[in-house]
Amino acid sequence: MGHTVSMSTFRPPRRARVPLPVAKQIAATARTVFKARGFQQDHIVRHWPEIVGGSLSGLSMPEKLAFPRTKANESPRRSEGATLTVRVDGPGALEFAHQEPQILERINSYYGYQAVTRIKLVQAPLPLPKPSRKRRIAILSPSEEETLRSETAKIQSDTLRESLETLGRRVLGSQKRPNRTGTRQR
Repeated sequence: MGHTVSMSTFRPPRRARVPLPVAKQIAATARTVFKARGFQQDHIVRHWPEIVGGSLSGLSMPEKLAFPRTKANESPRRSEGATLTVRVDGPGALEFAHQEPQILERINSYYGYQAVTRIKLVQAPLPLPKPSRKRRIAILSPSEEETLRSETAKIQSDTLRESLETLGRRVLGSQKRPNRTGTRQR
């Protein structure tokens, strides 16, 4: 005898829909893009300012990492390093070319072996950095200022008291949202 369940009484189990963390989705997408550009890991891109130094990282960015082609029956040799293509802003190309041996040494010491043997420079404009948006802090009301001063009045050190008052203004002011007329909203 078979056991039958009518369609009217059968209900599939409910599954909770939990949103996936955005960081995981972005990391997976970024990994795909980096692999398409030859970067097996995104280490060079993420740590570029530490590898080349602050002054050169503002003038350049790694674009592609190309490994030498090998025949089907040949295994890739570690002695043959990759070619790193770097986009360099026009004026920075001369400085970058001048420091190329040191940069190669830094990249390879970062990896622990001779990962990159050649740097190919491409002179092209770099993408503009995104401007940092400062959060506007609302002005405290006179009663809030008085409360803040009364809380810090017992502190003897003037510099410490002023620093704590400034911190208090920033904390309290950032919890409010200034509107276009300059008045605060909670």
